[in-house]
Amino acid sequence: MLREFTSTKMVLYWTLMLKVFILFENVKGWNSSSDTVTVPDVIELQALDMWRLEVKWMVNQNEEQRNQTYEIQIGRTSNMDIVDRLNVSRGSLETVHTLVWTSQLPLNCVNHSVRVRLISGASPSSSWSSWKTIYGEMNLAHNEIKMFPDDQVLREGSTVMFCCIFPKETHITSMFFGNNPYKVINISPRVKAIQVENIKATNSFGVNFYCDNNIDETAFNFVTFPPEKPFDFKCETEDMRHAYCLWKIHRAPNLLGNQKRKYTLQISDSKSVSCDVEGTDPASCGFDVIPHQITYNITLFVTNSLGQESETYIFSITDRVFPVPKHLEVTAGVFDSLVILQLNGNFKGLLLICQTELEPGGIIQDLDKNGSDSMQSYAFRLQHLKPSTQYSVRGRCAVQGNDWGRWTTQRLFITEPLVTIDLWSQIRDHPNRTIILLWKTASSDSESYINAYEVCVSYRNTERSVCMNVTQTHVELMREINMSDITVRAVIQSGLSEPAHITIPSGHTDSMLREKRIMGNEKGFQLTWKRDSAATCGYTIEWCMLGIALPCSPEWRKVPDNQTFLNLTAGDFKAGVQYAFEIYGCSADGPRRHEKQIGYLKEQKPTQRPTLDSSPNITWSSVELKWSFNEKDPSHAGFITGYVITIQDYSEAGSDLSSFRVSVDDPHSKSWTVSGLEEDQLYTFQLAACTSAGCGPETTATFRTRQNYYLLLVKVLVPLLVSIGCCVCLWSYRNLIRGFPKETFSFLHIKALDLDEDLYEASEKIRTLMIEDCEWCDVEILDVQPIPAEKAWLTSVEDPNCSFISPKVTLPSCHLTTDVWLATNLTNFTYVSSVQQDVPSEELKTEATTQGSEIADFSSDYVTSVAT
Repeated sequence: MLREFTSTKMVLYWTLMLKVFILFENVKGWNSSSDTVTVPDVIELQALDMWRLEVKWMVNQNEEQRNQTYEIQIGRTSNMDIVDRLNVSRGSLETVHTLVWTSQLPLNCVNHSVRVRLISGASPSSSWSSWKTIYGEMNLAHNEIKMFPDDQVLREGSTVMFCCIFPKETHITSMFFGNNPYKVINISPRVKAIQVENIKATNSFGVNFYCDNNIDETAFNFVTFPPEKPFDFKCETEDMRHAYCLWKIHRAPNLLGNQKRKYTLQISDSKSVSCDVEGTDPASCGFDVIPHQITYNITLFVTNSLGQESETYIFSITDRVFPVPKHLEVTAGVFDSLVILQLNGNFKGLLLICQTELEPGGIIQDLDKNGSDSMQSYAFRLQHLKPSTQYSVRGRCAVQGNDWGRWTTQRLFITEPLVTIDLWSQIRDHPNRTIILLWKTASSDSESYINAYEVCVSYRNTERSVCMNVTQTHVELMREINMSDITVRAVIQSGLSEPAHITIPSGHTDSMLREKRIMGNEKGFQLTWKRDSAATCGYTIEWCMLGIALPCSPEWRKVPDNQTFLNLTAGDFKAGVQYAFEIYGCSADGPRRHEKQIGYLKEQKPTQRPTLDSSPNITWSSVELKWSFNEKDPSHAGFITGYVITIQDYSEAGSDLSSFRVSVDDPHSKSWTVSGLEEDQLYTFQLAACTSAGCGPETTATFRTRQNYYLLLVKVLVPLLVSIGCCVCLWSYRNLIRGFPKETFSFLHIKALDLDEDLYEASEKIRTLMIEDCEWCDVEILDVQPIPAEKAWLTSVEDPNCSFISPKVTLPSCHLTTDVWLATNLTNFTYVSSVQQDVPSEELKTEATTQGSEIADFSSDYVTSVAT
């Protein structure tokens, strides 16, 4: 134990002695070196920006040396942690030496200190200078997190450190760059940082950086690359008044706004022009030509926050003139066109040549002219063109000996049409004698090129001619007796078109023509007509839409005289519309009507209703309907072929009993008698007009037939005669009946036959009224006084008002009275049959025996029965 203590004591003693020895030697060396080498003095330390630190120092030397080497140390934080060491050489003649040091960590994050000493191989090193410190923002009092760098432009591919400065009570555990977490580096108790290597170029919005998921407090920075040297740099002029330079770039800039790349032209060491380049390729920048200066030395500077590049171009401006026409005008004709190129520039003393190129055809024409200092025009005549054809032309110019300037944009133009007029006329005598001239051009696109029309009227037996200009394609003239010919020509840019002639007949003696009905199909109309021997110059087919409120706008088509047919396509017509076609024969005396045809492309159902007469002729069995309807109205959707009448009769309850239809095939007929109807009955009549496509809307009217008074008389007389006959038949038995007891004929206590029962019997015979028969089995009436027991089973259990119904049968309430039953049996003159009741057989036999004994002494031929 004592040995271990002694050993430890010895170690500590010799360690202390070694430290003292080292300290003594150092002090000795400092004293010796201080005697021979001067200590450098750091006189200034400043931050050029967030990353660069400028150090300035000086040394007082007794003897001059050619080169001096200095060792520089950079320390960080208050602990003076050495982060970089540099050895630099400087000339001895410099009194102040300068060094710019670049830091990966922003200088704002933490304190940075610098010290310097002189080192030399031949003499001992000097002592270190005192530390010179530039302070970061960590020393400033603040209560929020600060992040560096912020809103800075960083170099693509570099390694950058990002720091967060936070208050004392705050603790940072994570840091993010571009939303990606990075390893946190402890710089000082209140500063933490991350290091990002090989950062990538960003877009114009930059990249974010934040601490501890606090995305609300975010710093944005921009990453770009240094400017590149432009290539294919050249300058030229088009008018010798303004020049422009062109260049290309390898890589388009990625930043905008204050961080965008800047371009500047330095012109012959005299002036500079700032260029606004908006991503064009090639980029361009212009400047004004300096009068009387031929040679130019142009330098292009490209600058951004990371550096600068430049390119120089020296040229003679007369060699870089490439004229471009400012205007190209075309005046189109029918077979040729005029093209004019205009140059505006200062080309005095230069020989210019211009040319045009025409497509289709590839025709090129050249024209030489001496240049001037004002507007110059070059006129080219393009020949052998086709009418109504689209062409394109372009032009370019050059200074003799130089390359061609660029082509102008292509100018499209259409040559004027070779206009021919298709002329037609209509002659009207009412209300005034007028001639309506109609015409159209043969080319569908000619209207846009026609300025006006010249209409000239010539007269017979005179050379007088009257002309007028109109802008429409029709004109109305008052017809004069000696009118002969009318000529129409189109006024176009190239002059007048070929004239169109029409001869006015000397007399308008057209006779009424019989209309021929025709029908179209899905292809259209196929018109045919008989040949007219007087037609020497062809036929004109005129058609018009009928049945419309506005005046008809006629169309026409001309065919040669050897053609007697014409096919018109369905696309020019509408279904359900009537068209009138008139065929005119052309001769030397003018057009004459030859045939008239009317028809529909496709018939449709009528849209109009006939009008029924509200007071028809009505009898007890028929109704004579009358109506009004214009079957020849051209506004109908088809040819009217007839009418359809629908008859419906209704019972008193209003239920539909029956209906039937009657067709009237004559469209000109306006009346029809409907017979076979019942008396005193309501009937509804529906009338509709029809075409081949079907019937249109119906007109409805309701009428009641009259009462048949002859039948009413029969209804009254028949029961009366029957009653008289019965009385006559019973008159011979009057004495026999007086001897019988009064109770024997108790079953004949019935009411006299009234008028309603007589009407019912009469109606049954002539079958004019129908009632529903009661459904029962056999009903038997005995000519004895029924006892109460018998009355019980002769009455319906379901309806006491209905008598003579078997209990087995369940029926609705029956209102047949004894009087009706008796009247019925007196009419039929039948006998009584037994009633099969659903009662016990023993009771039935007993009652039958009793009844038989009561009427054993009575015999009558007037006992009746009803059997169903």
